[in-house]
Amino acid sequence: MLPNFPKPLPEDDRPTNRTVKMDDRLYQYLVDVSVRENDILKALRRETAQYHMARMQLSPEVGQLLALLVKLQAPKKILEVGVFTGYSTLSMAMAMSKDASLIAIEKKQMWLDIATRYLEEAGVMDRVTTYCDKALPVMTSLLETGSDSFDFIFIDADKKNLLAYYERAKQLLRPGGCLLIDNTLWWGNVADDTFTDKDTNIVRALNETIHADHTVDLSLIPIGDGLTLVRKR
Repeated sequence: MLPNFPKPLPEDDRPTNRTVKMDDRLYQYLVDVSVRENDILKALRRETAQYHMARMQLSPEVGQLLALLVKLQAPKKILEVGVFTGYSTLSMAMAMSKDASLIAIEKKQMWLDIATRYLEEAGVMDRVTTYCDKALPVMTSLLETGSDSFDFIFIDADKKNLLAYYERAKQLLRPGGCLLIDNTLWWGNVADDTFTDKDTNIVRALNETIHADHTVDLSLIPIGDGLTLVRKR
């Protein structure tokens, strides 16, 4: 007979184990023993660090996870919403098979120029088609040519249109396809009620929307600034 344990109160219904707290010392250990950043990615990261918006750049461990997921899923068609200087684009393009293709959307030409230069240097530009435009019109145009057509989608763009990006991406993604969304922990602000700015509220709304969406499977990973993985059922 099992022991007669007292029934836990609702407020005690929390996981016994939890994700380890990542301080600077532990983060450096994680990077030292797991990240294999090649020279071209390292050069791109260092160049991007010179710009005042450098904090927008993907962290190397997230770039490596993207590349690993691409290798695991072997997608033939990838869509990227938000390129910045191209760290994620380059990470995915170098991990793709030679017969795969990637469509990358970025609204600022100066960032796209940097990304293109590194893609060309890596010899993978032939696999990538870039659009210098706002993402929603491009995604709508892609829907007109065929929904359920992408195997893998990565969203790392402005927060204003985040919910619309999610809905469009689901339409563009094939069943069984993978959708990744960056910044879903938003510097931790989503868990702090004192933050009521528009962007924080939008990220909160997205997280709640995905959690309630039973047409997908999901996992929010506390890596980088929070990375949500979604599988379309």
